[in-house]
Amino acid sequence: MRTSPSVLEKVLPRAVIESTRTTLPATDRVAVVASYGPTAQVSLSLSWMVARLEEQGYSVVVVRASDDTAPLDWSRGPANDAIVIRKPNVGYDFGSWAAGLEMFPEIRSKPYVIITNDSLVGPFSSLKPMVDDFEESFFDVWGGTWTTQYVPHLQSFLLGFRNGALDDPAVKYFWRNLPEQSAKFDIIDKYELGLSRLLHGEGFVTGAWFDYELVVAYSQNPTILGWRGLLDLGFPFVKRELVTNPSIVADGSEVPAVVQEKFGINPTDWL
Repeated sequence: MRTSPSVLEKVLPRAVIESTRTTLPATDRVAVVASYGPTAQVSLSLSWMVARLEEQGYSVVVVRASDDTAPLDWSRGPANDAIVIRKPNVGYDFGSWAAGLEMFPEIRSKPYVIITNDSLVGPFSSLKPMVDDFEESFFDVWGGTWTTQYVPHLQSFLLGFRNGALDDPAVKYFWRNLPEQSAKFDIIDKYELGLSRLLHGEGFVTGAWFDYELVVAYSQNPTILGWRGLLDLGFPFVKRELVTNPSIVADGSEVPAVVQEKFGINPTDWL
């Protein structure tokens, strides 16, 4: 039995909507984007993520965790119509997604819901191929990628929920009762792997845009070791860690040049 407060019990009393728009339109498509930043400045990656999701018909809710309480500064990137929630930095990205789903509970029953975060640099091109793959799939829960690292699971940086999957009682319980975690593996185990265990146990059909076998071997992380292969396949992102800490893979130093050649963009400018 849980005795400590859940993430939402800590977050919701301090979460506020800072945008002028405070209600979702009547739409079938919503995206919840978790973001963290030490200042109010918004990265080009976050700006373009919101703008390109809106291009595909998605109403976007950005949930920003930051110690800086100044209104977000979107001036570096394209204009958008996102709802912005500000929250304390508790619960990491899962805490941000949980706050968005709780503050706008109508999201749970939408036919198409995407949750993502700003651990990605990009999108460097249109999100139409990604959105088409999600919306045309037969999966209840879709992911950008899946991996067999630790155990087989959808990677949580990009997930899609179809036909009200988020409204399932067990799934709602998961988001509402996230335990606060601090150790990195506990975060992965209780949040990312915990969600996949729940989906499997509840009988949801899951699958991904890109299978790990296309770019890496068993137990390897496709977004890290397979970054080049994913770009070649049409994945319009690289993980932020590859740009900020390229030494994590042997060819990490080549990321900026490859992205520049493919898209005419220097990813270091998008951080």
